[in-house]
Amino acid sequence: MKKLASVIAGLLLAGQSLNAMANADRAMDLYLNQDYAQAFKLFQKTAHLGHGKSQFNLGVQYLRGQGVAQDPILAYAYLAVAIENGFLTARQALKTVERRLTPAQMENAQAKANELIGLYGKNGSENIRYALPFDRDYNPTPKRTENPEAKYPSSLFNKGIPGMARYLFDIDRNGIVRDVQLLQSYPSDEFAESVLDKLENSRYQILKVGGSLRKFSQAQFGVVFKRTDIPEETLKQLEAKHKKLLAQAKRGNTKSQAELADMLELMSDDDMLKVAYLPKDSVASSNGVANLLASNAEEFTETPELSEDFYNFNYLVWLDKQGKTIRYEATGDYKAPKELDKLAVKTMQNWQVLVSGDEQSEYGPFLAEFFYNNEARNNTYSNYINRQNVRLKQIIAKPREEMPSYWRLKAAQGGDFASLMLLGAGCNLRILGTAADLGHTPAQTLAAKCILQKADASKELLSQAREWLGDAAEKGDYIAMRELAGIYARESHNQGELNYAIELTKLVVDEKDDPWAYEYMAAAYAKLGQFDEAVDMQEKAVKEAWDKDYFVDAAKARLAAYENSKLGTW
Repeated sequence: MKKLASVIAGLLLAGQSLNAMANADRAMDLYLNQDYAQAFKLFQKTAHLGHGKSQFNLGVQYLRGQGVAQDPILAYAYLAVAIENGFLTARQALKTVERRLTPAQMENAQAKANELIGLYGKNGSENIRYALPFDRDYNPTPKRTENPEAKYPSSLFNKGIPGMARYLFDIDRNGIVRDVQLLQSYPSDEFAESVLDKLENSRYQILKVGGSLRKFSQAQFGVVFKRTDIPEETLKQLEAKHKKLLAQAKRGNTKSQAELADMLELMSDDDMLKVAYLPKDSVASSNGVANLLASNAEEFTETPELSEDFYNFNYLVWLDKQGKTIRYEATGDYKAPKELDKLAVKTMQNWQVLVSGDEQSEYGPFLAEFFYNNEARNNTYSNYINRQNVRLKQIIAKPREEMPSYWRLKAAQGGDFASLMLLGAGCNLRILGTAADLGHTPAQTLAAKCILQKADASKELLSQAREWLGDAAEKGDYIAMRELAGIYARESHNQGELNYAIELTKLVVDEKDDPWAYEYMAAAYAKLGQFDEAVDMQEKAVKEAWDKDYFVDAAKARLAAYENSKLGTW
């Protein structure tokens, strides 16, 4: 089993269902088929995520004038940024370009290269790596009041095939799971079906804040299914699958990188530990085990001067035998703002940690992961309550090629939609927005919902949310249809938009009796002055809300308003 843990799993079964061919792989197919213009467009998208191979390919296309006007200066610049991102094959091509440039052109090319490196290089402001810290990393759900078991699919259990599934969902005012979206199911959808059944029958503790009931957004839940006695034949198949995927991933195949990340995550034995990939590719294992008894950091409240909603950053920490911090140093690509660094340092200096192991004067390094939630207070959602958290974890030495996070980032940079969704699922609009702009329907819906749930969303963001919802609705996403209809029904007085809201909600209720869809249809009818229709639809909304355990008080109040030929309030 231990060998398998570093080997991982893969399977005889189909790869993950959400994972279509990534943009970088599609671009290469187009290039090889000499569709240079379309290949250029796709390479440009992934190049701007920090994908070194795509940056190299853009450089080649600029150099040769394939699908774009020939431009040796831009060729040089993109080849330089590809090298910055570790695609060393670009070095020879860069020398070729250098020989063709005059001294004046060379000066311009180097200036352009520095500009692109600042945007799309390893630490560039538009590189996906730069966006990773600004995610909701810590988002504990309310306690479960009903917690059914997730059943291991019997056919897969009998063969000893491991698997996992992860979902994103909201929890309504009655503690019921709503708007479930599949994030990950590997290697079979049967695992997703089992976890979905568990979620649909779970109930969560009702949250009451300041005297009013609150919803909970962007909750995540996943299950790993794994036998301790996997049959030998299955182990051999898993190992063979791993070797094949690893070879393909090393060659830059983005889909294989994404599946390899899934496999490594699935088969890791380090269920309770964070495996840290730190500079210089590996680190020494910690001596002793640390247990942080109090997880809260120093008190933090919303700080308008900070520009992001969420912050994640790390330190290496060394402890003495009493569990007090001896020294620390920041680690990783992202350094905390001064205000948060000050709080983190105070936390590390004040905590008392239980350390076990051989008696020695120093233990470490350990990894201290800090999270700060800077989102504005929201009267509808309760997520802002968790303002800070810190986790102290043991570092385990592993080559980066055995780390799922390494391959997940590679796949996301290559434009793999499932990887972008997983990395951005905590309302990271930089990452989700990238997938949404690339036309990925689940990302469009999720990113739009994240914007609509913000208490302080700007007009520009709200406009972007409507645009994404419109695209997703046209592609048949029922959540997007309902949410877009809700925007028009609540906020618009335009006859065309109100009629469109009615058409959207009709499509939704034809598929499923969604109380909110009936509510929005009723609201649109009321604004059009058609109160008889509004009452009919609102009565259905109230009935469906009762039947499906929705919160009904506001729906009843709107029904009373329509019965008196008045508009409802939201």
